[in-house]
Amino acid sequence: MKGKGRLRVQNRNVEEFDDSYLNKSHPKDFSYCERCHAIYHNKHWFFDENKLKEIEKSAQFSHTTCPACQKIKDHFPSGIVQLSGLFLRDHKEEIINLVMNEEERAKGINPLERIIEILPNREGIEVTTTHEKLAQRIGRRLEKSFSGKSNYQWMPEEKMARVSWCRD
Repeated sequence: MKGKGRLRVQNRNVEEFDDSYLNKSHPKDFSYCERCHAIYHNKHWFFDENKLKEIEKSAQFSHTTCPACQKIKDHFPSGIVQLSGLFLRDHKEEIINLVMNEEERAKGINPLERIIEILPNREGIEVTTTHEKLAQRIGRRLEKSFSGKSNYQWMPEEKMARVSWCRD
């Protein structure tokens, strides 16, 4: 079917075996995270406030902690983004807003992609994320929006990405 109204299916490569925080014994269907209210259904996590209200009314739900909230609690990053350069000093607030907005976009696709924390360090700012793809997305968005140069290092055996962005 072409044109308007066409349903687009998006296939994603999810390698659960590489991430020890993804549930090996999946939660019960329609479980939801006590912290962020992400819902688990059909082996996927998603956000839906209306569905959450339905689930709570049905009394056939269970509470759990989603993998992203567990990583945040344990401070166990899968992505590290190092921001540096003279431009960062003058545009710190704008850059942090862009990083936060990128997290919101990412959560719309995969609710397990979150920022753990944003902290200043000697080089500038370090952003830690729960998912390596979010670190990559942040690096790409910074380059696209503010120019500068990003460097990406993937450690597949650790399911970790290190991204550095700099603009002087």
